[in-house]
Amino acid sequence: MECGFLLRSEVSTENGENTPNLCPNPACGVANPPTERYCQRCTSPLPTAPGTVLHGRYRIKKLLAIGGFGAVYLAEDLRSSQLEVAIKDMICADSEEFALRLNFFRREAEILRTLSHMPIVPRFYDLIEQEKSAYLLMEFIRGLDLLKLMESTGNRPFPLSQVIEWGKAICDVLTHLHSQSPPIVHRDLKPDNIMLLPDRVSIKLIDFGTARDLGRTSREQMRAKTRVYTEGYAPPEQIVGKPEPRSDLFALAGTLYHLATGKPPEGFYTAKEIARQLADSTAIPPEQRWFFELLQINLAEDIHERYHSAPEFKADLEKRQVTRERTCPRCRTSNPVREPYCCRCAEALTEPTPPCHHCGKVNRMGSRCCIHCGNRLR
Repeated sequence: MECGFLLRSEVSTENGENTPNLCPNPACGVANPPTERYCQRCTSPLPTAPGTVLHGRYRIKKLLAIGGFGAVYLAEDLRSSQLEVAIKDMICADSEEFALRLNFFRREAEILRTLSHMPIVPRFYDLIEQEKSAYLLMEFIRGLDLLKLMESTGNRPFPLSQVIEWGKAICDVLTHLHSQSPPIVHRDLKPDNIMLLPDRVSIKLIDFGTARDLGRTSREQMRAKTRVYTEGYAPPEQIVGKPEPRSDLFALAGTLYHLATGKPPEGFYTAKEIARQLADSTAIPPEQRWFFELLQINLAEDIHERYHSAPEFKADLEKRQVTRERTCPRCRTSNPVREPYCCRCAEALTEPTPPCHHCGKVNRMGSRCCIHCGNRLR
């Protein structure tokens, strides 16, 4: 405690109040006083010492992960028969930055609360705000994320039937998020954020910290958002800060591709690779061609070529086929699926879009230009 030299790698955690707080930075490793939040040597965020009781109720058992924005702990609820919970601890020294991050914490808490009826989403317990600290408490998920599981087996893919079931479950979550007013976009779907439970079948979708709503007005919807994305899983419109619900379908297709092949996606270039494989009658087994066609469509660079909604995505997963035509309810003419208007009677065939930001009038999903003013639609 005088010079900061690390004498041993393991420190007793029986008394959290007297245990030195070791800096997690591998290039530092200095022992700090247990009450410090930042390393006195390198200023890296410090974890809360094991044994510490938060809010007079939750005892920290161990650190699970730590980064520049905070830490995640395994803790026990002393009032609920030793129930284990996961605690996200926000660490931020700057008061303005803290207020900004606190809004993200509150948003994540609200999203988890609205999804509490879905078994695939961790249960939300509480959000604790104390002066310059904030803690998000949720269900602790035992198991490994799907990326770590694949890496531990030499990137061996999962069975296709299992990947399809996982895709359907994720579609249910996206359907709920996208149906909110305004719609909420997850923005970070990937194998790292999917946990496989000990039964080796069920999954939990974690980390809703990057999810956000698109805004209520056309001006808010057109304004560039914070650029949050993972390379390979994010479509072009999200990379430039303009995500929308179909951006999540792109990420879902990339995730399913990774799980079914063991190879990480490379954005819309993966769609071109799949197209080349589909052109070769021997590259993909006949019974799997529909699945890779579905992925190719939703990994399209052009957002209008993708499926329009998560329910549409799930429906084709359930049928195990790619829907190509839709019958007009008015004149019974067959039209290409996702065509906004009937080619014969001009009946609207798809859902309404947000108002055109130029003339303020509503068009139909799949329209590239406004039918009222001719302005290019996003």
